[in-house]
Amino acid sequence: MERQFSVRLTKQQVKECPDVESDRPVSRQSEISIYDYYGWSPYWGTGSYMGMVGYGGGYLPGTPPPSPELVQREKAIDDARRSQDDSALRSANEVTGYHILASDGEIGHVEDFLVEDDDWSIHYLVVDTKNWWPGRKVLVSPMSVRKIEWSDRRVSLGADRQKVKNSPPYDSSMTVDPLYEKTFHEHYGDLKLREAS
Repeated sequence: MERQFSVRLTKQQVKECPDVESDRPVSRQSEISIYDYYGWSPYWGTGSYMGMVGYGGGYLPGTPPPSPELVQREKAIDDARRSQDDSALRSANEVTGYHILASDGEIGHVEDFLVEDDDWSIHYLVVDTKNWWPGRKVLVSPMSVRKIEWSDRRVSLGADRQKVKNSPPYDSSMTVDPLYEKTFHEHYGDLKLREAS
């Protein structure tokens, strides 16, 4: 199987993009410079203000220029949202190893993540429970996460240890298919939440 990641960018675009220090959290300021450079609409914004400007300047083809009032309003909304957001993103490498705390005690640590290949969203945290329950790994849904304490390197869950222990078995050689996902989310009682989202 080929291990490659295709992108719709030229080599020159990638070469000239803003630098990011991969060993440090990504600040919102770094994200803004990257989104501005590529002319992307940011995931935290409204999709209008920054999304109107394409790579190299100018408006997207077929889109009428926005009124100055609209640009100003969208910029104000985007600035307000930015000020309320967390100032940093963490890489998967940073979060790997964080302790996982169930509502009634520690159960293990983050070993890996399972990512949806269509939209690159994190669907599961892979938790190694060897210090609590030898020889077993479990999946935990991000929907179960109640709090992440960056300074203490801890992830707190809204489920107790028994709930996690009784979750469907997971092995890294298996495929997480729709049937497994249905069983998993029925166990945690969040199937309806996923279907509604």
